Amino acid sequence: MIAYGLWSRGGISDARWLAVLGTGWLLLLVALWPSLPPSLPTFARATVRTAILITTVFVVLTLQLVRIQVVQSEATVGRVATDPVSDEVIANPRVQVADLEARRGRVFDRNGAVLADTLFEGDTARRVYPEPESAYVVGYFSPLLYGKAGLEASYDDELAGVDGTNAILRNVDALLDRPPQGLDIRLTLDAELQREAHRLLRGRPGAAVLLDVETGAVLTLASNPHYDPNALFTAYPDERDAAVAAWDDLIADPTAPLVLRATEGLFTPGSTFKVVTAAAAVDAGFADPDRVYEDDGDLDVGGRVLVEQNRPDESRDEWTLREGMAWSLNVVFAQVGLQLGPEVMREYADRFGFGHAVPFDLPVAESSLETTPGFIDGLPALADTAFGQGELQVTPLQMALVAQTIANGGETMRPYLVDALATQKGDTVRRTDREAWRRPVSEETAAQVGSMMVSAVEEGVAQGAVLDAYTVGGKTGTAETGDAGDPHAWFIGFVGDPGAKPRYAVAVVLEHGGAGLAGSLQVGRDLLAAAMATASVTE
Repeated sequence: MIAYGLWSRGGISDARWLAVLGTGWLLLLVALWPSLPPSLPTFARATVRTAILITTVFVVLTLQLVRIQVVQSEATVGRVATDPVSDEVIANPRVQVADLEARRGRVFDRNGAVLADTLFEGDTARRVYPEPESAYVVGYFSPLLYGKAGLEASYDDELAGVDGTNAILRNVDALLDRPPQGLDIRLTLDAELQREAHRLLRGRPGAAVLLDVETGAVLTLASNPHYDPNALFTAYPDERDAAVAAWDDLIADPTAPLVLRATEGLFTPGSTFKVVTAAAAVDAGFADPDRVYEDDGDLDVGGRVLVEQNRPDESRDEWTLREGMAWSLNVVFAQVGLQLGPEVMREYADRFGFGHAVPFDLPVAESSLETTPGFIDGLPALADTAFGQGELQVTPLQMALVAQTIANGGETMRPYLVDALATQKGDTVRRTDREAWRRPVSEETAAQVGSMMVSAVEEGVAQGAVLDAYTVGGKTGTAETGDAGDPHAWFIGFVGDPGAKPRYAVAVVLEHGGAGLAGSLQVGRDLLAAAMATASVTE
């Protein structure tokens, strides 16, 4: 029973542990209680039994100390509470002081630019973030006030030097009372492309995600609004008020700058979801790019009339699936969704990762096909979902993965931001392996849907994404939000050299960016062009 209490998976509550310990003590006492001969003097009998009683009590106390000092050591050291009077967070001051003494690892972009560094002022380590457009991706480090977030939190042990380094050297440093040296982190993020993404966003709320198609490496993870982690660090009492004021402003800001839009923002995807619908129809054998659908301007679905807004030629009533993608015809895709039915739609959304946690170095909100169970069982809801409305909720990272999957022959690569961990002398300790996460569709399906996205750019509503020297595929989207605000403006796409496999994939959303598609499309196009230009220079 005691062994169960000590090493129970997930741990047990203190009350249950005390119950286990008390029961174990009683059982131990019964097991050890001696059967003494009647001839033994009364004093001796009492002495023996008292000794056994005291011994078992010491055994129980020893077990309690083992639990506190060994089994629960990390939880005890890191225990945090809140002062009921002042609401201030109370934590172990030794841990906080240790954070300000360690030579915390640096964070670099893919080209060696420093994104986070530790500078010493005497014996005090100050955490600084030289790149404002990339700093919030790293997260904040505020041990005296607000703890850690982002990569600073998820890789805290490695950065602080308590994990990932040589265990013998760590113990030697501890014995000699030397502050540990953390590991450096090398990211896939490109600080120059990150700055370019912010320049293109021009302060507008939204996000831009750029991925390497073949590997899943994240080159940009831009979000607006964002925050400056330098403002939250404090090492001295005279800095506290400024840091508290900065935090209070962030918490009170209705635009939620602490939420990383690229990974934690959930948006209706609009017509960018038509890429998933088309892929499902082609892969499941319901259609091919030349399948013809009737679209004469409206469609009655279960008593609800969908009005087509995007027909380029009102004299035509028949359109292929390729043309439906190119001109973003909702009536065509509503029919495709009705063909698929709710179960096939759910199956392919699941294949693309909707409803699953994206494996990533930062927290990612789960994208979902429907928030109400059984929502798309209704025909109008199924039709709406097929062209990107309904209850769909997606992150920009998820939609970048959709574009990456189509560009990569139907294979979704696991996205990653941390490329390698290295010692501060430059020796690589661990490198991230490139690996596939899912295969939603076949290579043939991906090629057909990719060609439809290229048609959308070369002859459809996404013609503004054309880049003369490259092949670009893309899909725009206008997402109604259900409130009084303007719709979200989307663009997802990919780029590559003519005749070659696409190299980069992008997703851009402008929050309440309006019905006009020029904003998001221009950001996506220019970011793809910048990535290709950067690649040509490095090669």
